[in-house]
Amino acid sequence: MFATESITPTSGKMEARKELRLHRADEERIRAAAAATGLQEADFIRQAALLRAQEVEQRLSLSVLPIEAFEAFRSAIEAPGKVVTGLARAAAASKGHLTDAK
Repeated sequence: MFATESITPTSGKMEARKELRLHRADEERIRAAAAATGLQEADFIRQAALLRAQEVEQRLSLSVLPIEAFEAFRSAIEAPGKVVTGLARAAAASKGHLTDAK
C-alpha cells in the first residue's frame, strides 16, 4: 500500500450528494490511484476533497509576515502599555453597559 495522509471523516449518516464531471483521462487517474491505495473511488475523492479543505482552513488561520514586519510586531506587543486618558475614561464610563457575547 501507499502511504497516504488520513483525514477523519465526519461520523453519522451521509446525506449530501455531489455530482462530478471529469475528463476521461482524469477519471482514469483517479480510478488507478484509488485502486493503488485500496479505496473505493468515492472514498478516495471524498478524502482528497477533505484534505484540500483542511489545507485551505489551515491557511486561512495562519498569518505570514516578512521577518522585519514580524520583529516590529513583536516589539510593539512586548513594549509596556500606555494609558490613553480619553480611552480609559470611556472604558470606565461604559462599565456595566457592555457585556461579552455568550
